[in-house]
Amino acid sequence: MGRLIEIEPALQPLPATITIRRGDVLRFAASGGDVQSGSQAVERVGAFRSGVLGANGLVLTPAGGPDVVLFLARQSGTAVVRIITGDPWGKSASSLLEVRVED
Repeated sequence: MGRLIEIEPALQPLPATITIRRGDVLRFAASGGDVQSGSQAVERVGAFRSGVLGANGLVLTPAGGPDVVLFLARQSGTAVVRIITGDPWGKSASSLLEVRVED
């Protein structure tokens, strides 16, 4: 069974390398990101804006840019992902993370 691994770069520095298993999903509290290399091992699912289901059945979403980026571990191998934090239209920062995917 895959794991949902939540990472908040603003609260703790990213390590240089993380080892995960095939089927795991990395959930970054970030405004963007992409796969720099190794796209056969790790796939960027997308950048999203968080929302919640209200009592009336409507989805409530605050204004603003993306605040979550998801990556899926597809197969064994190594990838380098770039994580972008901060305001996508203003001051932002990026970090690189090597992701090792094991079976």
